[in-house]
Amino acid sequence: MQSFFEARTPNRGASLDTDQPSTRHIQTLIRRKAAVLLEMDAGRQLEGVIRWQDLHFLALDPGGDQQLTLVNRQAVVLLREQA
Repeated sequence: MQSFFEARTPNRGASLDTDQPSTRHIQTLIRRKAAVLLEMDAGRQLEGVIRWQDLHFLALDPGGDQQLTLVNRQAVVLLREQA
């Protein structure tokens, strides 16, 4: 088992595909620090600013003194920029 500080080789075939329009759109929202509304598959809604994304999760900053919320990308039904 590798430690946190050891170099890790990239897992081929398991990288974020930046050619996908959805990935590029989320990256644009991250760069603009745009407020978004996420609707989850259970009907729950989350609001905040997306700080980063990876293959499986989005990090949502709800603002204020609250900590980042990790959101499973597969559970997101709708992602909408707030006006």
